[in-house]
Amino acid sequence: MCDYCSWIDQILARIKFEAKPDEKKRRSYVDPVIVVHGGAGKVPRTKRKHILFEVKNAAIEAYSDLINGRSAVDAVEKGIVYMESKPFFNCAKGGSLDINDEIVTDAAIMTIRDAGCVGAVRDIEHPISLARKVLEKTEHVLIVENGAQKFALDNGISILPPGSLNISESLMSSFESLTCCMNEEQEGNEWRNDAKGEKKECDSDCFINRSQDGEAYPYCVLSTDLDWDDPITVQVSAVGVVAYDRKKRLASGTSTAGEPRKPVGSISSIGTVIGCGIYTDEHGCTSVSGNDTSIYCYAPARRIVKKLSEDIPINTAVNTVLQNFENETGESHIGAIALDAKGEPCVSFNCTHFPWAFCQKGYVYYGMAQNEKYWEKITILERPLDCMCISSDDED
Repeated sequence: MCDYCSWIDQILARIKFEAKPDEKKRRSYVDPVIVVHGGAGKVPRTKRKHILFEVKNAAIEAYSDLINGRSAVDAVEKGIVYMESKPFFNCAKGGSLDINDEIVTDAAIMTIRDAGCVGAVRDIEHPISLARKVLEKTEHVLIVENGAQKFALDNGISILPPGSLNISESLMSSFESLTCCMNEEQEGNEWRNDAKGEKKECDSDCFINRSQDGEAYPYCVLSTDLDWDDPITVQVSAVGVVAYDRKKRLASGTSTAGEPRKPVGSISSIGTVIGCGIYTDEHGCTSVSGNDTSIYCYAPARRIVKKLSEDIPINTAVNTVLQNFENETGESHIGAIALDAKGEPCVSFNCTHFPWAFCQKGYVYYGMAQNEKYWEKITILERPLDCMCISSDDED
């Protein structure tokens, strides 16, 4: 080959090499989805709308991050941090007390690549954030007790003064004053029945419901609507979040204070055992809440995602696992949220109450009891839904 031909070949090779990035297949971005649950269990009638309100807000907060281009892991952490900050859930602030009247927490977060869990941690404001540190900064999956406390300090997560998370007494008094104020306001209010042109007094049992199309309307509770088995306090298990971001990445997470009056040194399967409370792979992700012992024996989270790998529709997969769980364990105290690889959400539960919410295509859907589903348009998003600008990291 002559010098001229050699020179031409070098130029063509360089042009071809420099053009390779432009020839790469452009990444396709998708509409993100977030699903949140506040724990399986029983919720007193007087507290249901408050808890449902907070679950809905947790979903919207996390969804806003997804719309802004943040990752699925960011959204899972954001949703759980929100619930850990509220006294209505069995995680962190206001969580159930162990035998020593202390709040001892567990948390876990998982992607398709790895997982991070912490167990039996004390005085950590947001255990889910510590679990994420384990996920991202160590080669381990689970760190517990004193090791977790030291790991928190080493990674800039402060330890609160002892007892800071225990606000149960102040919570009860605030609930009583809140209920009292609401009743006083209602006694002085009236609402008009426009159909008959009459006024009807709004008594202390009147509260606001939302219709199926998102409109609010007053509904007065009849004696037949009352649940005579209504618990005095909130009785729920672990909270959880699953997310599907703009880059089709999946993540799941959970946080819990465990069973009430648990012994010292006890850790929950839901918050520390991968496959029990959470599971994520390329086929989907899920977060499960309910009876800790039965969930430990059955590992429903792993079973749900395994069924998704068999190309079973997500609703069928989740419902089948929960029904088999009840048949094999005799325990109906369980609920699950899930997303498949295409971002299709599912919420299913066999327990009495399971406060949930999910955001999809600019709407938030939510409920708590069986056959209960409300929705509203989200109007506070900072970006339009079709804005595909990505502000999160560039990892695949």
